[in-house]
Amino acid sequence: MGHEAQKRMAKSNVLIVGLNGLGVETAKNVILAGVKSVTLHDDTPSTMNDLSSQFYLTEADLGRPRGEVSGPRLAELNPHVPVNVITGDIHLETLRAYTVVVLIEIPLTEQLLISQFCHDEGIMFISSDVRGVFSSIFCDFG
Repeated sequence: MGHEAQKRMAKSNVLIVGLNGLGVETAKNVILAGVKSVTLHDDTPSTMNDLSSQFYLTEADLGRPRGEVSGPRLAELNPHVPVNVITGDIHLETLRAYTVVVLIEIPLTEQLLISQFCHDEGIMFISSDVRGVFSSIFCDFG
């Protein structure tokens, strides 16, 4: 990675929505890369299925929101990157605070709406999902 890319990354405020196995792996890598800040959102209650791929959850966390449980554990990875957890609905206006929006396991109708908003606002957008051995990713960096 070049010097310019590192400077841009150090100024990035990243929102990651969805903390299944792919989402937590994405969050881990982004935090370790040293962005300006990471905000996590996932109100989904953790289930037994999550334990097979989401390595920041334990059996004691079952039923608790994935974001609430994973956030503090992910924050331990890099003390130089503030990690915040938000809850509740995310409104389009909220997205203006971020440089990059990453959606994991979000319904297509919501992806399209958020993607268009981010494109119009100049916010980098990534949407990704994994289903067994199949995956998909969509990136719009302007």
